[in-house]
Amino acid sequence: MDPVKQGFWYTEFGAAELLMKWDRDFKIKPWLLKSLKQIDKLKWRLTLRPGVTFQNGKPLNAEALAALMRRQLKLSASAQANLPGAKVVVTGKYEVELTTETANPSVPNILASESVFPVYDVEVVNAVGEEYSRLAGSGMYTGPYEVVSLNDQELVLKRYNGYWQGVPPLSKVIVGFVSDVQARMLAVENGEADIAIYVPSEAKILYKGRDDVFFVTAPGTREGVRLVLNQRIAPFNETAVRRAFGLGINYKVIADNVLNGVYQTAVGYYPSGFPFLVKNQKYDQKLARKLLEKAGWLTADDGIRVKNGQRLHVVLLIYPQQPDLNPIATAMQAQLKEIGFEVEIVSVDSISQVMKEDKIPWNAGLAFDSSISGGGAPQLHRYIHSKGDCNYGGINDPELDALIDKLDVTFDVDKRTKLLQNIQRIIIEENGCQFFVANKLFPALVSAAYRDYLPSHNWQHVTFKTKPTHIKQQQ
Repeated sequence: MDPVKQGFWYTEFGAAELLMKWDRDFKIKPWLLKSLKQIDKLKWRLTLRPGVTFQNGKPLNAEALAALMRRQLKLSASAQANLPGAKVVVTGKYEVELTTETANPSVPNILASESVFPVYDVEVVNAVGEEYSRLAGSGMYTGPYEVVSLNDQELVLKRYNGYWQGVPPLSKVIVGFVSDVQARMLAVENGEADIAIYVPSEAKILYKGRDDVFFVTAPGTREGVRLVLNQRIAPFNETAVRRAFGLGINYKVIADNVLNGVYQTAVGYYPSGFPFLVKNQKYDQKLARKLLEKAGWLTADDGIRVKNGQRLHVVLLIYPQQPDLNPIATAMQAQLKEIGFEVEIVSVDSISQVMKEDKIPWNAGLAFDSSISGGGAPQLHRYIHSKGDCNYGGINDPELDALIDKLDVTFDVDKRTKLLQNIQRIIIEENGCQFFVANKLFPALVSAAYRDYLPSHNWQHVTFKTKPTHIKQQQ
């Protein structure tokens, strides 16, 4: 219940809310804010919707918002990383002014991030000290459903009748924490649950034609499977080998056939829908072979390429928590063998830790990632910039660094688009330093009562609009 360390996931199930939100049309829009206005390069005016209350009945006004933002900026690593040195002052009953230390065009993105400013009642949180379990039932959030209880098996929420958008349609929401994916699906099949999330793409085939259980997906996505290449060691210390690896993956086959159309074909560094997407990621075995041969990697009798006595061997990391990674990796293994790569698949429990600390020798890693959201500088800084904390592959390209640094302080939309397109060109075409293998249309398995349920594109699984098909929304 600690809102600083764990508050982010309460927005996912209808308890907490954010100041801004990523809508399904790929645009950032006000949520608890009525408006967000840029005053100059450093200052932003945040105006709250009047009439919003915490679930304990206290009003969400400027004083409450300022207290929340100041507390997060003091205690939250995510807030500090995104808005270092930021200041917040109250300028009206429902208005605060945010001043950033340096020019930051990503402020709208940051306010839509679930880990930065989940909105909660600071007075209530401070009153319990570190006994965070006492926050259950405190009405500390503003969402349609209030936390009743929480343990390691389930989160229980009840309707908040004073919710600002109207009376929520459900009297209660129970979120069960079931780690086994088969058990989650069986819970829906046996009538023990209405919605199961994080289900494998193969469920689409397993439940096809059923009239009691339905497999549904979000219509769009901001989430993808990121392919990280380790440039610090052979063979991906060679640009030609990295580019060939990307060219040897049949992205359409993986999305349509291997993953049963539950994913969109990856055509570039961002999913379809973003206006600045450059469609420069392609499958081209002929060009891949040409690049490898020119770089001195020649085909041996068994079809695997060799250079200076070394086989073109790649250790590809995946992790068991995401069941779709296994078929993706297996398909890649077969496809890349056709151009001379020998791919060894290794499953590890904590892939980011293994890659970061080099706990075992590795060359590539597959990981689900929604930080591609918006194409803002923060995710590029983390994953691509030479100083990024998630730059596990050791990317060190001065031109990329300069473009990302420039993106940091550029507000003009057209100029940002050009910078982002140049960045994508270098990442995919020139450097070949990182790719996206597929873009996930978030799936869910649902009961007949929820056959019209639309899975979230942004991890908001329960909202004010979530309801069985036969229930009309109350206003």
